Amino acid sequence: NVDPLVVGRVIGDVVDMFVPAVSMSVHYGTKHVNNGCDIKPSLAAVAPRVAITGFPDQLYTLV
Repeated sequence: NVDPLVVGRVIGDVVDMFVPAVSMSVHYGTKHVNNGCDIKPSLAAVAPRVAITGFPDQLYTLV
C-alpha cells in the first residue's frame, strides 16, 4: 500500500484499518497539500481552501 498513513504506520498501529467514507482536499493558494507535505510559513499565513465530499447534514471523523 502506498497510502502515507499506512506506510507511516499510523493506520494499523494508531487506528485500525478503515475505508474512507468521503474524500478531502486541501489547497494553500494553488498548492495541493498531501499527508507529509511541507509548506512554508508564508504560505500557511493564509487560511487553506478545504473541500470535503459528502452530505452537508452528516457528521464525519477526521483522521
